[in-house]
Amino acid sequence: MSEIITLSLPSIQSHELRALEECLDGSVEGAMALEKELEESVADLVARPFGAAFGSTQCAIECALLALGVRDGHEIVLPALAPPALVAAIARARARPLFVDADPRTLTVRGEAVDARCTTRTRLIVGATMHGDPTGLDELAAVASKFEIPLLEIVCGGLGGRLGRDPTGRFGRLSVVGLDAASGFLGASGAVVCTNDDALASTLCLLREGGVLRPRVDWERIGGVRAIEQFVSDPTLPLVAAAISVMRLRRHAEYVKRVGEIFEQYTSRLGAHPDILLPPPTADNSVAWSHFAIRLSDRYTRDERDSIVLGMLRHDIGVGSAVCYAPGEPASLATFGVVEGFPIAERAAHRLITLPFHPNLSRRDVDLTCQTLEVMIQRQSIMR
Repeated sequence: MSEIITLSLPSIQSHELRALEECLDGSVEGAMALEKELEESVADLVARPFGAAFGSTQCAIECALLALGVRDGHEIVLPALAPPALVAAIARARARPLFVDADPRTLTVRGEAVDARCTTRTRLIVGATMHGDPTGLDELAAVASKFEIPLLEIVCGGLGGRLGRDPTGRFGRLSVVGLDAASGFLGASGAVVCTNDDALASTLCLLREGGVLRPRVDWERIGGVRAIEQFVSDPTLPLVAAAISVMRLRRHAEYVKRVGEIFEQYTSRLGAHPDILLPPPTADNSVAWSHFAIRLSDRYTRDERDSIVLGMLRHDIGVGSAVCYAPGEPASLATFGVVEGFPIAERAAHRLITLPFHPNLSRRDVDLTCQTLEVMIQRQSIMR
């Protein structure tokens, strides 16, 4: 293997390393200033007055659920293609998830489908970006207003994008903005919860300072969720992770512009391939894409998709790529006692492939990635 094109790659410049050393001076004042800059930077990007940093996306979601009053047995409407951290947080809250199948074009959920899923026992609606695409979040906000229940927005990618006149992250009563690897090229770890509600802001601060007491979930029990012991989740964001995220947020506009160019290169290179479905374009280029995920056509199975991904990694030019699993998978649904299927989400989860997508990619990297992908697809077709 002569070289490797990585799925993601940290990008910290030399002058940022010096600034990072200054940030990590060991003083309490320096740490507080760093955390404040992180919270304010994310809050500004989603046009909210308040942000609270947490140590992980799952912990941030757990605290958001607590702040919104979700308790044992409450119903939560959420996408079948939801971030795994969201599903884990709902399981720990012992709430009852009502999954909604994906839109076949965007793989997000739309307002009409969510409206049909809500009942008189529904406590919360959750919307999430899909690789940065916020399509449908405005519709979910309208449904939440109709039923007079809150909308929790999960921004795992897409920070800096817009839907109409509003930035991504501004539609939920609370918005959890992920900063970890699952959210793309932006951060190192952690999340920031943003809101314009003073009462929720105070509650989030209390939860962050006091820790979160939650039952650990027995994932082995099929047909339901059972708490088997207590654990304490530390919600504190590590100082190093906060510093790295701050460095990258200072260059956020530059990052978004650069990966937008890479997105166009991929689209141009793969647009004519008959067995590849590309992410849907937007008329005004308003999406801040966090990943470039393609879907194989219906001719390919999950096993064939996995074989293509493995072949890309083992090729002479090793190309990092990843499969995309989601709660729409039958095993995860069985954990909650869900017996119904979600065909669009399941088919998409079985055929998605995430390609390298970060600001350091060159045009040659993109061309080699596309060439390797096409070779592996052709090889898989021949092997049938």
